[in-house]
Amino acid sequence: MMDPKSTYLLEIKLLGNPKKVRKDVRCFCFDKVVDSDTTNLKDLVDEITDQYPPGYLEVAHVQYYDKDLKSFPAVNTDQELMLMFQKHSNSKVVHVFIAYTDPSGCYEPIIEWEGYPSNSNQFSEPEPTIPSSSTQANEEISTENPIIGNEHIGVDEEGLYLKIKPVLDLTVVACNKE
Repeated sequence: MMDPKSTYLLEIKLLGNPKKVRKDVRCFCFDKVVDSDTTNLKDLVDEITDQYPPGYLEVAHVQYYDKDLKSFPAVNTDQELMLMFQKHSNSKVVHVFIAYTDPSGCYEPIIEWEGYPSNSNQFSEPEPTIPSSSTQANEEISTENPIIGNEHIGVDEEGLYLKIKPVLDLTVVACNKE
């Protein structure tokens, strides 16, 4: 039996991998009741990924909505999980976001979500709007070949442009987790 003082309702929004998810489904929502005294981050994530498995080699990222800061802090450690519970000790309800992503790409954290006020609006410049008719014209211009003489290449000429080099360098991309 759970202690009412340490029991929290997690309202979880599960976001699929943006490269693979259906465009008409934003997220899958479900609730989970946990005891903050006996829950650690690894076990919580394992329970959720066992119940709702990610794709092959996908990684789960955890964030929650902080009403006071109007932001979406990441939860990467047990200490951050405990801080999340402390911030919601009055309401006992936490809005959690779990996003599945490819391990090879950088995770872009949630900075705003419809229905949740955000501080990010204060500091961002409004983006200029381009009328839709000029957008199509800009796309056509940007995809044109700037050297008209090289527009079409015959089958016999393709070999001129193929250079096969052995790959000797390994490029490593580092992601900042903030």
